[in-house]
Amino acid sequence: MQADTLDPDRVKECAAGSVRHGITSCWVKALLLFSIVLVLAGGSVVLFLMYVGVMGPATYVYSPGQTPRRFLAVAEEVGGLQPGEKVEFFYSEGFIDVREGFTYVSDRKVVIYDPEGEPPLVATEYRDIQGLELDRDESILVDSLITLEVEDSSIVIPVSSEKDRDIEFYEAIRSRVSVAN
Repeated sequence: MQADTLDPDRVKECAAGSVRHGITSCWVKALLLFSIVLVLAGGSVVLFLMYVGVMGPATYVYSPGQTPRRFLAVAEEVGGLQPGEKVEFFYSEGFIDVREGFTYVSDRKVVIYDPEGEPPLVATEYRDIQGLELDRDESILVDSLITLEVEDSSIVIPVSSEKDRDIEFYEAIRSRVSVAN
């Protein structure tokens, strides 16, 4: 029987293998951790976009009867929408929340809400509009501009041209202005 002896070459080989195995193990753990972080971040982005898509305002003008009730509740909350008033066209510049700003045409007036404006809410009755102009931009990336001329100033309203609803928005104001005047 031969006594067990430690072969120095065998010890070096085992030690080198253990180090290689340790380094490989570290890389696998790091890669796994990075993958988990990437999946969580990607999942968060997808959930955020889904929330915005469901709860945020559309990129187009809502036509009569399509405006979500929760948006009309915000219009009431900020003092724009009065009892019995009917919103025909509604547009929000907000990406996440309608409270970022909106405009609507109702059976009574045109309302612009800009929380950073002074004042934040401007309601203009049709009889007070002396002039009206549409500066149309057919790109879905840039809003068309509707300008209302009132007594001593003008009010510029950005409106999406998507689905050609900027024209409908403008025509709804124009028809009411001509009846009121």
